[in-house]
Amino acid sequence: MKTLHDIGENTLLKMLLPTLPQNRGLVVGPGDDCAVIRIPGAKDDLLLTTDPVIEGRHFLPETPLPLVGRKAVSRAISDIAAMGGLPQYLLVNLVAPSSTPLSHIQALYRGIAQAARTFHLGIAGGDTAQGPILELHITAVGRIPRGQAILRSGAKCGNLLYVTGRLGGAYLPGSRRHLTFTPRVEAGRFLSRHRFATAMMDVSDGLATDLPRLLDASRKGIQLDLNAIPLSTAARRTTAPLHHALADGEDFELIFTISATRQKPFESAWARQFPRLAATQIGRILANPHQRNIPVGGYQHFQT
Repeated sequence: MKTLHDIGENTLLKMLLPTLPQNRGLVVGPGDDCAVIRIPGAKDDLLLTTDPVIEGRHFLPETPLPLVGRKAVSRAISDIAAMGGLPQYLLVNLVAPSSTPLSHIQALYRGIAQAARTFHLGIAGGDTAQGPILELHITAVGRIPRGQAILRSGAKCGNLLYVTGRLGGAYLPGSRRHLTFTPRVEAGRFLSRHRFATAMMDVSDGLATDLPRLLDASRKGIQLDLNAIPLSTAARRTTAPLHHALADGEDFELIFTISATRQKPFESAWARQFPRLAATQIGRILANPHQRNIPVGGYQHFQT
């Protein structure tokens, strides 16, 4: 009998997603960073996403709980950033053992509330349940002007591939970046508003895992410039910095493609808008989906 370990997350999703029912209002269903919902007559589309944060998988028992709450919110709205949208509302589901000290839950929710205030989010509700370990499940709702969501499937042959920030080492000793990262909401909105990005997603499972997902959706290949990949300080301190940049995950930076004809106006506009956030060209999209010089690596649930 096959198990989830035998097939991994990617194969599981390929099996399950085609079986899920859809309806007329669902413009983009499962398989992208967010679902896109269209309401007749509305000027904006709705963006929906959900994300778990689980003790022992996404944080350790000794992790400061306000940072856990912050991370849970930030992970969810990073998906909305990856569509170019504006996050607006949250639903928060809490799972915890009945022996959990009340002060721990209060600390967790302080982090949730502070992150919500930072990004001007309303917490619309949620639920609580007893379970063996501490878990948060966040559903985020955002909006974007009708038809302007940036999908994974829009990359074209000859497009240039960019990544924001620096990659790798989010979990390495001395680094708390997997807890303190900033969701690239403003960068995503900039790319959508100016129609620069043709395809986009966030890097949560590592570039070596997430980039193939964008390429699969677009049915394209890539000539990746491994020497151009921007390395975090934590990754550079190791003996294998490129491996960490490709495989560690939890960077929550954006990867996106732009037309080569718009490279100069894009880079000029980006430098003016984000003088402290790098956007680095790391590759070029190819027509042949089998041409991909991406090293094996990255995180995959049920196997890694």
